[in-house]
Amino acid sequence: MASSSLNLFVFVFSLLSSLFISKSQISDSLNGVVFFPVFKDLPTGQYVAQIRLGDSSEPVKLVVDLGGPLLWFDCSTGHVSSSRSLISGSSSGCLKAKVGNDRVSSRGDQNADCDLLVRNGAVGITARGELARDVLSFGSVSSQGTVDLLFACAPPWLLQGLASGAQGVMGLGRAQISLPSQLAAETNERRRLTVYLSPTNGVVSTTSVEEVFGVAASRSLVYTPLSTGSSGNYAINVKSIRVNGKKLSVDGPLAAELSTVVPYTMIDSSIYAVFAEAYTKAATNATSVAPVAPFGLCFTSTSSSEVEFPAVDLALQSEMVRWRIQGKNLMVDVDGGVRCLGIVDGGSSRVSPIIMGGLQLEGFVLDFDLGNSMMGFGQRTSSDLESLQPEAL
Repeated sequence: MASSSLNLFVFVFSLLSSLFISKSQISDSLNGVVFFPVFKDLPTGQYVAQIRLGDSSEPVKLVVDLGGPLLWFDCSTGHVSSSRSLISGSSSGCLKAKVGNDRVSSRGDQNADCDLLVRNGAVGITARGELARDVLSFGSVSSQGTVDLLFACAPPWLLQGLASGAQGVMGLGRAQISLPSQLAAETNERRRLTVYLSPTNGVVSTTSVEEVFGVAASRSLVYTPLSTGSSGNYAINVKSIRVNGKKLSVDGPLAAELSTVVPYTMIDSSIYAVFAEAYTKAATNATSVAPVAPFGLCFTSTSSSEVEFPAVDLALQSEMVRWRIQGKNLMVDVDGGVRCLGIVDGGSSRVSPIIMGGLQLEGFVLDFDLGNSMMGFGQRTSSDLESLQPEAL
């Protein structure tokens, strides 16, 4: 039985490991459904995908940045493509890189190359890069597709803090030159983004949940409005926070940004103080111990049975619509039987008082419907990968 389950997992993941296509041909270069397999880098807590770019035989490994405005990587080492070309400052591509994006700017002569600012969101550093174009390839051996893709070439030192082996960042944000925006422009369809994070078999797709996981999975999602005030990032409004069912005394609504480059949820210091006190009181079955960095609350238990820690509920557009965080999405095992709360003090003066990190997003299917400015979410398990529609395989 164990061998059968392992074979099934290997079969499903190997199918995901080449980028699938399912829809009828929309253009000579692009089909409707593109899957990017994603795995978790455990030392950093980041999520890594890979693409095939240009005529190089080597794939480009990229850290997934949900709010990133563009795709960028170190073009100087490891990946050589004769089809790559730089973009001029007067081109439409350079203009797109500037529109509605406070992380990107250009300088210098408009007839020169398009010079822009590139950000590593994992560690918060910025460098100047150059906008370039190359051919993105995807699909199976029998069904290949290509599309011209804009991205930035960045200096090698900008890679600091990224997962080992990563050569850059896959930006999935709302900017006009993010990966979802560029692929949607080729299909002339409403921008959609499906994200499913997992330690071993996640997936990013530039299409709807229904086309990736099937109708049943799509209908099980709960939808909440995306915040219109967020610049490039995906954010939702949190009306209230509950610990073990009890509402905290904090003023809402609170903007909550979703991030794949932050491993654990971060809360503004003033809110975290209230939250930590409430959580410590609610965790009656465990004993508080000295915190282990980067965590602020850690516990242990002398009980031989598994301790059930209090759940955290985020009420969204109403008290009836809640995002529950519990179990593996909440607690992190550290040495010596100590378990720490995967929600940490994020400091003060943040643009968003809450940044939901990767651990809290794992196991949830997220549907970003940018045409309607809505986000759907629903918890699933890794076995749900088996529900991928046959025609997508």
